[in-house]
Amino acid sequence: MKKHFLPIFLILIIIGICLFTFGFKENLQEPKPMSLEEFNKAVANKDKKVLVYFNASWCTVCAKMKPVIEQIETEYKTKLQILRIDADRDKEVAKEFEVDALPVLMLYRNGIREWTLVGLIEKDKLKNKIDTD
Repeated sequence: MKKHFLPIFLILIIIGICLFTFGFKENLQEPKPMSLEEFNKAVANKDKKVLVYFNASWCTVCAKMKPVIEQIETEYKTKLQILRIDADRDKEVAKEFEVDALPVLMLYRNGIREWTLVGLIEKDKLKNKIDTD
């Protein structure tokens, strides 16, 4: 009995790996880069302010900022849109704004940039910026 179990087990593992690799490949692909035109449309939102968050997966400071961004997104979901820009993937947008340090936050209202910050910011200070009319 034990002799037959090993080949079946190995076959099941191989099938599982194939299904994961090929069956879910589309779901694992990175989103396509955002163009400058798409960015401009996104920040032109008339209903909500837009907080643009330039970041990168390798950026340790961005990793510290990420929980704050997620909390802000939850608390302000009815009046704020968060636009995440990956500086490595969305090179056209990052180049346009000469992003050479991360993270960068920009706050837009009706397509007009009202505020920019490079680096970390405390949640309460960010909330004050967002709430300022």
